[in-house]
Parts: sequence; structure tokens; C-alpha cells
Amino acid sequence: MNSTNRDDSVKFDLHIHTTASDGTDSPEAVVELAARNGFSTIAVTDHDTMRGVPEARRAGRRLGVRVIPGVEISAGGAVEVHVLGYGVKDAARMEEALARMCSMRETRMEQMVEKIRALGIDIELDQVTALSAGTVGRSHLARVLVQKGVVRDVREAFVRYLAPGRPAYVAREKLKVEEAVQLIRACGGLAGIAHPGQNHGEAYWGAERFRALKPLGLKCIECYHMAHSAAVAAGFERIARSEDLLVTGGSDYHGQVKAVTLGDGMKLWRNRESDFKRFLEALGENV
Repeated sequence: MNSTNRDDSVKFDLHIHTTASDGTDSPEAVVELAARNGFSTIAVTDHDTMRGVPEARRAGRRLGVRVIPGVEISAGGAVEVHVLGYGVKDAARMEEALARMCSMRETRMEQMVEKIRALGIDIELDQVTALSAGTVGRSHLARVLVQKGVVRDVREAFVRYLAPGRPAYVAREKLKVEEAVQLIRACGGLAGIAHPGQNHGEAYWGAERFRALKPLGLKCIECYHMAHSAAVAAGFERIARSEDLLVTGGSDYHGQVKAVTLGDGMKLWRNRESDFKRFLEALGENV
């Protein structure tokens, strides 16, 4: 492979979750892991909250790791879309806007626990919320089901109980994709569509959908992700370049709940160094 297109000394990960949402590692622990493995830059992108960012940035200053303040907003309607916000300046405004979503997550979890109990499984809401240091989600419920021996692992919990169409699933109200993109821009960040090819999303995400979001503030496409095959990643990269959108990538690291390590999903990214440089230039003083 041409070394001018790929520099393995440039180590970064732009999609990471902590205990502020559904990850198992604290923000500080994530940064320590990044430092031990030679990462220069990470983005902390918890679901619907930025509460983990201050701790991560303090650890980053101590350990020499650049920590980009980020968020992953759950959006969409019938088709769920995750919108990444990179370099968000006004975290207070973002948290205020997302507070209602966090409240809806809590209500939804109450309903899901009741559905699990109706199936004859002994579980309490407190057992689920005890695993969450912030935003509560389905992965916390899945971990309780694992702990109780109901399922072997988190994946089985989703397949049997928690995925759409399964007996304990409860849909929840979300921002429209357009609203999420505009919110990120209003808070001083760069908006990007996360893992658009997940769950065969490449059939939904044609160039025209990205193009329609550009006037609202869309700046990036997460082309490189564990859910993307080489062909899917290449397809989204072509769209990004044709639409003058930034190419980004990340592992979607969650700690112990997913078999993913920092930096996964980006090995096929040939222009990683130059794309990362463009990304940092676009962030400017946002980091």
C-alpha cells in the first residue's frame, strides 16, 4: 500500500462512548487507554449527552491526548439516524436541548423494564439505572439480562428482547435529522452522519439525502466504521468527495459491551492522514 496515502503513525478515533452514556469505561479511562495505545486524538461522542467531555478533556491535558468534544444525537423517524457532532463549543446549550431526550430515555426504560417483567423475568429499574452514570439506554438493560443469566451476551439480549420488533422494544420520540444537524451547527460544531451503512442503510443514504442536509450544516460522513464493508465504505467516501463533505471514521468503541477496540474499522482508509488534516482544519478553534 502506498505510504503517502496511509500513515499508521497517525492514530485517532472519532467515535467513542463512555459511561456518560452506554459505554463501560469512564471518560478518564478511555483517554488513558488511548494514551497507552499511542492515539494522538479522540472524540468523545456519547449518546445524547456531553456530560463525559469535561472529565475526558482533563485527562487529555494530563496525558497529552487531544480530546474533541462531541456528541451522538439519536434522530430520525421510521428510519433511525445517528448524527455526530464534532467540536461542539456550546456544551451548555447542547445539554439543555438534549435534556428532554434524556427524560424520554428514562420513561422508555421504565416501559421496557415493565415489558421484561411481563415476560416473567425478575428485574428492577434500579438495577438498570445503576449501570448508567448518565444517559440510560438499551445496552444497560441488556447487561442486566446478562448478569441474571437470562441471555449469554448483550447481542443475544438485543436479538431476543430489545431490538425493534422484539417483545420488550419500545420506540421513543427523537429529533428529526434536520433538527439534529441544525442544533449541532447552532452549538458551534461540525455535523456528520454516523455509520450510514449500518443495517443496510446504504439503500437509504443516497447522495441526494446528504446533499439536502448540506444547507442545514452537514459537514461530514462517517465512511469508516466497523459496520461498513470495504465496498460500503468506498461508496460513502465517493459520495463525500463528490459532495465536498469531510470523510471521517471511528470505532464506535463502547468498552466491554462490544468486541471493538480503539481504532477499529479504519484499516482500509487509504487517505486517512490527509482526511484527518482536513477535518482538524475544519474544526479550527473548536478543539
